Amino acid sequence: MNKLILLAGTALLALAGPALAQPAPGPRADRNADVTRQQVIARVDQRFARLDLDHDGRATPEEARQAGEQRRAERAGRMFERLDLNRDGSVSRAEFDQARSQMREQRGERRAERGGRRGMRGMHGPRRGAPGARGEAGQRMFGEQGFVTREQMRERALARFDRLDANRDGTLTAAERQQGRQQMRERFRERMQERRGREG
Repeated sequence: MNKLILLAGTALLALAGPALAQPAPGPRADRNADVTRQQVIARVDQRFARLDLDHDGRATPEEARQAGEQRRAERAGRMFERLDLNRDGSVSRAEFDQARSQMREQRGERRAERGGRRGMRGMHGPRRGAPGARGEAGQRMFGEQGFVTREQMRERALARFDRLDANRDGTLTAAERQQGRQQMRERFRERMQERRGREG
């Protein structure tokens, strides 16, 4: 019975997103905060360190898959700990219901922050260049050489930064990021129309 409840709880949490997989409630990252080039470099370096499991200076698709599996296992462990409120090694129905109630509240708060709009999570497959990404996105990340270096990741991230930094002041504002997202959506629509034109 406990195993059944645990499996149901894990499935519920996986479907509901990262609400309970996040660290204990605290200040959320400000999505409207300015981002500097130095912050971009620091984030890239952290990401590369998570991918380069054998520390040889090259991240490969296999390492990316392994890193993704490790993070999923860690998330599952954190989910279980959040569900197992009395720390007895099993999840009761009451613990499961309490976690579900908490998750609904958090989801409602996030929706209220977005002005009632539902998220589009999961609609577009893996993020471009996401660890473990396959096909075209993985090819872009690892290239024909089959690996990516920290310097290459930095170079690509800074190239995106420079494209978005409209006033070239070395800082990306929320307005510049919003403008970049809008331009990206427009380019995507144009590519889709071109593809439909070729197929039709």
